[in-house]
This record gives sequence, C-alpha cells and structure tokens, in this order.
Amino acid sequence: MATRNLGYEVARNLNESDNDREALNNLGGGDIASDIELFVNNIRNTSDLVWEFDTESSSIESGNKFVFQLSEDFIFSNEDQVKVSGSELGNLNTDTTYHIVGYDLRAGVRNNQLAFSLSNTKNGSPITLGSITSDVTFIRSNPVSVENIANVGSPRILDLDEGLTGDGFRYNIGDSFNDAFDSVESNIDNFNFLRGFKYASNASTITDVDIRSVGSVVVSDPALFNDSETNLGEDKSPGVYISNPFSDVLDIEKTRAFSSDANPWTEGTGELTTQSAQVNIGDLLFEDAIVFAEIDDLNTESGNANTFTHKVPVLIDGVEYFMLLKS
Repeated sequence: MATRNLGYEVARNLNESDNDREALNNLGGGDIASDIELFVNNIRNTSDLVWEFDTESSSIESGNKFVFQLSEDFIFSNEDQVKVSGSELGNLNTDTTYHIVGYDLRAGVRNNQLAFSLSNTKNGSPITLGSITSDVTFIRSNPVSVENIANVGSPRILDLDEGLTGDGFRYNIGDSFNDAFDSVESNIDNFNFLRGFKYASNASTITDVDIRSVGSVVVSDPALFNDSETNLGEDKSPGVYISNPFSDVLDIEKTRAFSSDANPWTEGTGELTTQSAQVNIGDLLFEDAIVFAEIDDLNTESGNANTFTHKVPVLIDGVEYFMLLKS
C-alpha cells in the first residue's frame, strides 16, 4: 500500500521522515526548505570593491581620499565598515576595520568620479594613507539580520484611510517589491550614465559627438568676461568659433563666428545662414600684378582715403574674396 509523507506529527512522536528538506516542506508548505537555504550563513556575506592603482584617472587626492577609476560604480557610502587588502597599502592595515567618510559624488578632474576617505572611528577625521602603489580591495560585511528580513515582509496593519485605529503603517511603493527594486536599479543606471555624459557648468564640455541644434543657440557670458576687449583673444572667452580641421590638435586655429569677414554666413531676412560643413580660412597672396579687363559689380565703401574706397567680389577656386581698391 502506498504511503504519504505527512512530515513530523505529534501522534507519531515526531518520528517519520529522515529527509529534513521534505519534512520542512510538508510542515511549511510549498518549497520552504529552499527559502530557508537563502539565509544560511548570511551573517558572513561580504562585497568587494577594487580601487585600481594609477588607471583610468584613479588617484589619491589630498593624501587621504581614494578617487576611483571613471568606469567604477558602487554603493559603498559613509559609515560603512570595511577592511582592506593589497600588496602595498601604505599606512593601512589588513587587520583593522575602517569607517568610510567623506563620500564624494563629484571627484576627479571632471567632477564625475566617485571617491571616499577612511577613518578609524565613525564620522572621524580621514587618515593619511601614505604611499600606496598597488590595487586596494575594500571588503565590506553585508550580514542579513532578523530585522532586515522583517522589514522586507508586508506589515500586519496597513493604514488605507479606512478608519483603522491603533498603530498604522503606510508605504508608497505601488508595485511589488521586485518591481520597486527594478525601478530603483533602473534609476541608478540612468544616473550613472548621465553623470558620465551630461554637460556640467564646472566641467569641460569637449566632445567628439556630433551635435545638431534645431532653433536658436545662445552663448552665455554671466561673468561678463567678454566685456574686456583684451579678453576676446583668450581661449576661455565664450563664443561660437569656426576651426581649421587641419590644424594641430594641441594648437587649434580658429576664428570667432559672426565677427570676421572670413566666416561663411550669408545675411538673409532677419537671419544668418550657411551651407558649409567645415571652413578653411587662408591668406590670398598675389605675387604679380593683377589686371581687371572689366568691372561689373563695384561697391562703393566710405572710409579713410589711406585705406580703400571700393571693393570688388572675385571668385577663386570656388571661394568668394573681395578686392579692396582705392580710387
């Protein structure tokens, strides 16, 4: 006759099955044995974070702050307790538990790297790191306590504005815990992406990405830097420039748009337009005398007699130049 495993029963003096997993499933229902296994040895859970020595802009600032490589994202934060490991740790000791302090979201040359310092006490002063010439691994303890598990579960009393009395509880997740965690993770990923690519007013905006604008482009000069004429030649002078694509990348030749006769803009009705994708600006040099057989389009210009009185448009190699003449 077939028998059915009922788990442990008081009537049988709790003696029926030697299979602990099966007995737990019979008592708790479902696959409770696998659920319990998730929490085995959770008191020993750890997570590692590696600071790579001298790579991807990683550095040590002020002698006490680890600035992490640009591609490194993590959720270690202030008051976390960590131990360290590595071959050349300077003043750090592998047997000491340190506290993270001074967590910084805007570290590094471009203010887009993560960084933190270490202290011997909670919220203490950063310690001097000394000479560190190797990778450093930070080991954080991540135990799961009974309180952590209780906080994940749904509360026994929910305040649903139905006139409940006594202690109430409300949360605004709106979805299941898994959906809520997925949403948080997505927000973190978006933040990390924008942190690396978004323009910042106090960081360099140099990029090799093509930018197309539909509408007006406004150049702001809140510091009134261009009010001084001598500042117009400075590299940091705000403005829109046309560069020579064949110039040295370390010494880029450029001219300020809208303020030079060499720019390729054509005046229209209340607007300036251009068909040029790139502009090369050079000097036109005549070695011999030039003779004009006839002049059809002559513009009279008022000016100093010692300079010029007329200009003649000429087309050379597809580029329009103006001959400046004096009568």
